[in-house]
Amino acid sequence: MANFNYLKAAIKRKNVSLQTIADACGMTKGYLSQLINDKVKRPSAQKLEALHRYLQLEYPIKDKKVGVIFGKFYPLHTGHIYLIQRAISQVDELYIILCSDTKRDEALFHDSAMSRQPTINDRMRWLLQTFKYQKNIHIELLEEDGIPSYPHGWDEWSERVKSLFNDKGIAPNCVYSSQPQDVKMYRDLFNLDTVLIDPDRHFMNVSSTQIRQAPLKNWHYIPTEVRPFFVRTVAILGGESSGKSTLVNKLANVFNTTSAWEFGREYVFSHLGGDERALQFSDYDKIALGQAQYIDFAVKYANRVAFIDTDFVTTQAFCKKYEGKEHPFVQAMINNYRFDLVILLENNTPWVADGLRHLGSVGQRRDFQQMLITLLKKNHIKFVPITSADYDERYLQCIDLVRQLINPQEHTS
Repeated sequence: MANFNYLKAAIKRKNVSLQTIADACGMTKGYLSQLINDKVKRPSAQKLEALHRYLQLEYPIKDKKVGVIFGKFYPLHTGHIYLIQRAISQVDELYIILCSDTKRDEALFHDSAMSRQPTINDRMRWLLQTFKYQKNIHIELLEEDGIPSYPHGWDEWSERVKSLFNDKGIAPNCVYSSQPQDVKMYRDLFNLDTVLIDPDRHFMNVSSTQIRQAPLKNWHYIPTEVRPFFVRTVAILGGESSGKSTLVNKLANVFNTTSAWEFGREYVFSHLGGDERALQFSDYDKIALGQAQYIDFAVKYANRVAFIDTDFVTTQAFCKKYEGKEHPFVQAMINNYRFDLVILLENNTPWVADGLRHLGSVGQRRDFQQMLITLLKKNHIKFVPITSADYDERYLQCIDLVRQLINPQEHTS
């Protein structure tokens, strides 16, 4: 009797109900269920053809070469991509098995220079996004919790892999790897030959360990879909006419990267006729959302670091100043968007009236600055104050702070 586990896998990927599929293919749900569970002795060729057509599978069924790759992808790098692209050029279907172990992954993070820990969802997203246009590449998750750490625990690990293969209808012909030491185990435990791709790393001399230890130094090995995770973000804060926008532009230029402009100024000009006095409480969530979109765009296309002109704390400060209360949506954005470096400029540069500003007196500028400090402390946000009124001195201080952020090893004694 035929093994139709591959149909189960295709149905799961389709993510529709059995009833929907049965109706589309001219059969009952019961017949479909029996069919995919190998309980129909003589399946109807007509129904099989309809089912394969609906699931976008070849019919009549041809022998396919199926490859499998195991990896933590912690993080995904161009060496992995080279291995995967070489493999898919040699097989009809390729399964990438993302291996996850909670304790091991936490230990890898604590021994790294990464500013935050990649989640399983982060790693799954990197793979799915990178290979989204190659429909014959499939991503599956293997949870390895409780198995003795590598290089031990091969027997327990292989049983879990076999269970995953059975559940997902995966029947590989070979394993693709760059690790010669694993070849014997794949043959002994799965009766699978291993195709080694660039084991000496002549073509792509990089490892996940190297990237974890110095992600920005190894920036050119980090794929496009992974880079936003490692981008360092620098927010420049300050009151009106404190020189934020000019400074952000200069820093983005010198570090050859992106910046997120202050969306609030654009919103006031385009929606309120260029006068902040027309702001209402209901405007602040729209301003915060627009600012978030600017930030996301800047981070996505950044070169190692992205500069942010005004953050959500500043938006909240304006809301509190003009409306007398804080906005819950803005607070949610404060909680969700945390920056690697927050620089607070002292509000002691000459005030310039540009038609959008209304807090120009000495008292107003001092009060707003204190409000920013209070909100930063309330939200447990560390910040670096820059008190010099000299523009060039501010610029040089910021450059030094950003260089420390990007290359901390060069600034430790």
